[in-house]
Amino acid sequence: MIAIGIDIHKETSTFYAIGDDGEPLEEFNKRFRRVRSNEKGYEEVTKFLEDKDCEFLMENSTKTHDSYWTLRKFGFERLYVAHSTDLSLITKSDKKNDDNDAAQLATYMRVKQQNIEQFRTCYICTPEDMMKRRLCRVAKQEMMEAAKYKRRVKAEFLMFGIHCPFNVVTKKAHEWMMEHRDPALAALGRAMEDNRLRLRDLETQIKKEFAGHPVYRKLIEIPEFGPVTAGYLASIIVDVGRFRSAKEIASYLGLVPRQRESGETVSHCRITKTGDPGARWLLIQAVFRLVSNEEFDSDLKRFFDQKNGGSIAERISRGLKPECSRKALVAASNKMCKIIFAILSHDGRRW
Repeated sequence: MIAIGIDIHKETSTFYAIGDDGEPLEEFNKRFRRVRSNEKGYEEVTKFLEDKDCEFLMENSTKTHDSYWTLRKFGFERLYVAHSTDLSLITKSDKKNDDNDAAQLATYMRVKQQNIEQFRTCYICTPEDMMKRRLCRVAKQEMMEAAKYKRRVKAEFLMFGIHCPFNVVTKKAHEWMMEHRDPALAALGRAMEDNRLRLRDLETQIKKEFAGHPVYRKLIEIPEFGPVTAGYLASIIVDVGRFRSAKEIASYLGLVPRQRESGETVSHCRITKTGDPGARWLLIQAVFRLVSNEEFDSDLKRFFDQKNGGSIAERISRGLKPECSRKALVAASNKMCKIIFAILSHDGRRW
């Protein structure tokens, strides 16, 4: 089995191969030291490797997706993508260049062939699933922009003693602000209305794109999981069958604590924050809305209240700070991962 490392850049890619005997394939390495990072360039590599058993390793980056999909199109199945944090021979090397990086990737691949695991592999979804994920990311950015505008408007109200008769996130409030004599407030009103319309259109598109998606259909039923949150998580999970347990989903979203081991002592630290930060942010925000809703009771809310030393409303009424413990919220988000796994793993289960 040939082990091949690919150092991928926007314009060119460097290929490096190690044969079954552990020796470099000199002819291949010389010929494909620099190839175009496109379908035409990879086609030449494909012709050379025709009928040969190969395994490829690439470092995760934005351009890696296009290269991965192109090689899959040419019939290569054994493609691996590694997290850069696991490739210390590359990230900490004094000889940081394309040739050395490709050679080190091939070495990592060769070691993996000996059943020695040195790196985690990234899941690369299909182009269609990635387009849906990107759509959700754009919507998530609009949600964050909406929150920023809301804070700016409230600061403007506070500074000048202005009172708005409407909820600031509504169309009526934006129209009221646009007609205000304060030019800054009028500009913020226009920006908030544009943002509201963009987010509305994005949510409509997400509902259309995810119609019939089995994961989305179940996630959208969870209280406080809107189209953006349900769609984003569905695009990340894709198929629950690729996770063996709820812990793997929580780990995939970076919601498990780091562990430090020294002798017989094991210390649990802050969460790893690995995986997609957007999906993690949306999940935590949805859980916060769910547990802070006093009109809605659930096992999750009771779990949060216990970890939080009381509900948010109770702590506010007693003048306790903080009203919401970060640790309690993260713990509740971790528990939500267990709920999601249970719901998705059994056809008959619903929220």
